[in-house]
Amino acid sequence: MRLICTVEVNNRLCPSHNLASSKSKGRGGHATLTLGRKPGSDSKEGMVFLMMCTAKDKTGTKYKLKGNVGQIFGRFVQEGKATIRFHQPEHDICISKADPINLKALLSAVKLAHHGQEMSRAQVSTLTPARASQVEPPKTKMTVSKRKDYPLTKSFPSSLLELRINHCTLNRIDTRILGLKHLKLLDMSDNNIRTLPETIGELKCLADLNLSNNQLTELPGKFFQSTLRNSLQSLDLSHNQLSRLPNQLCACVDLVSLKLDSNQLSGLPPSIGLLRKLRFLTATRNHITLLPASFLKLQLETVDLFENPFLEDGPSTLTGNLTFPSLLEISARVVKKHRLHYTEEDLPRTLISYLDVAKRCLCGQLCFENFVRFLARLDLHRLAHTVTAVDSQGRTHAPLEAFLCSEACSAKYRKHPAGFWK
Repeated sequence: MRLICTVEVNNRLCPSHNLASSKSKGRGGHATLTLGRKPGSDSKEGMVFLMMCTAKDKTGTKYKLKGNVGQIFGRFVQEGKATIRFHQPEHDICISKADPINLKALLSAVKLAHHGQEMSRAQVSTLTPARASQVEPPKTKMTVSKRKDYPLTKSFPSSLLELRINHCTLNRIDTRILGLKHLKLLDMSDNNIRTLPETIGELKCLADLNLSNNQLTELPGKFFQSTLRNSLQSLDLSHNQLSRLPNQLCACVDLVSLKLDSNQLSGLPPSIGLLRKLRFLTATRNHITLLPASFLKLQLETVDLFENPFLEDGPSTLTGNLTFPSLLEISARVVKKHRLHYTEEDLPRTLISYLDVAKRCLCGQLCFENFVRFLARLDLHRLAHTVTAVDSQGRTHAPLEAFLCSEACSAKYRKHPAGFWK
């Protein structure tokens, strides 16, 4: 039985000799713990040891188990943590970053060996020095900056937390990358990527995604309906060829930084105001003419919308008619209000498209066909601490496309056209 983990050895005699133990330094080393007998021992009667191998000591330190375990501290086994206290030598083996299932199995086997009970072959093996791959710390960061260095015949280390692949002229994301379950940062900027796989959502821990300087023309809606909506915090899509962003992007409620510079965007997602944690937004050098009404809901640290062909801003007169909403619109409002989850398996594509173009009234309600529209002037200083001018003249305001969902909201606007949305 073998367990790969991080180990700290605490010598309990050190305090009595006024010495600092390894535990007090707060540092753990990567190690392999093996339960077994010495080579040549009888398969049943030989003494069972717990052997600890590290990069500095591949031959291992052996601890006798029978009658030698003082206590096992296993309160945090589910977190991959435990401590084994020995009588002789007076050491505490502090285990962390272990697989909880394997750790639980090891502790059970240690208890059996301590009491001298019979153990299965699966629990006890022959003790041999550890291989280098078993005691070296797992690789957590990897950078590939040249095409010739890109791994073609071997897989990416499964322990990777950060992966950067740049200047490799890749036109797609390698499916092997989608199997890196612990990946938190993926930087594939400066390639030739044209499309994204919908299965990229399988990267459940991904928090930082950089796809800048590629050739992306669209993003699949399912891309943001996966587990990414609960993990993604930083997204860089600058310097691509995107003409629109799916409204599903706004489901990434933990998004803090969004970079959209130098694309071909004609507008921002209508529900961008749902990104309540968004603090940094840049969308320079696009084709944006209006800001969506929900933009008012943002609370930003920095916003940069320089060099966009914004329309002459309002306030303007109302356009559109208000009638009694249809049954379709009433149903759609209920679906959106209660945030009911739906897929193409639940609804026809026409209804999904209908739901995706919801407009948000300044009162917070959603509307689809029954609304009136107007333009308002939005001073960007109202929602951001640091504002970059939108043009070379130094303007810091932009036109806001706003909607009113009912006669009550319309009357309120007519009474205070400048103050209603402020």
